[in-house]
Amino acid sequence: MSYNINIVTQSKEQFFHTALLQQNDNPSLNGFMSTWLRQNAADDETAKLLQYLELAENAGGHETAIYNFVAKLLEKLEYDRDNSIIFFHRDLPFDIGRSTSLAQAGVCVMDRYGMMILLVHADRLKDPEPQVIAEAIAAYEANNTIPRTCLRRHQNRLSAITFPAIAMHGTYPIFYKITVTDQLYDAVSRGLYPLTETRVLRYVPDLPLPHNKGMHFLQNRIEILACLEAFKQFLEN
Repeated sequence: MSYNINIVTQSKEQFFHTALLQQNDNPSLNGFMSTWLRQNAADDETAKLLQYLELAENAGGHETAIYNFVAKLLEKLEYDRDNSIIFFHRDLPFDIGRSTSLAQAGVCVMDRYGMMILLVHADRLKDPEPQVIAEAIAAYEANNTIPRTCLRRHQNRLSAITFPAIAMHGTYPIFYKITVTDQLYDAVSRGLYPLTETRVLRYVPDLPLPHNKGMHFLQNRIEILACLEAFKQFLEN
């Protein structure tokens, strides 16, 4: 990849620091993990979440339905805890060489101070991986431009930020930990090739049924929700 960025695929144990992920026990998601079809839902909340899933599965080349589904799922999983919010379509301008480009986080989680602590990018027609990495680089500068008086901890410019990120291939997520350093951002903004390698850690979920069906099958939903629950540990790290 350009700018000396290397993608390193890890095992479940390496990525999550455990080989055994806990099954999600959120009562509001029990129906989603046990009900395949919306018409069989036992309650309104399950029916609504299954409708979001149906729309995401039939989105064609339009990512809006995927983002709506992801945002609702993150809300159910309490990614917006501790006064964080789930935000749509965050524009992220950043410099590449002598020009200014624009990345856009389709969904992000922002803490109470406006710092982005999770990024999500979806694309049904092409690989979303390069875009989610570009968003992390842009989000690094955006986080560092938040007035220091707004932050609870950091009084100086952060020399490195690790972003948990998700690339959605339809309703199939791939998980990343993207560490953006000041050296990487400086090289990108000046259009230079950095001497130091950046290693982006990636976990590709191993699903019991075809991954191109994403969360269509119940068995896949259970595994993906366990991954999403475990992924929360990396917010704000």
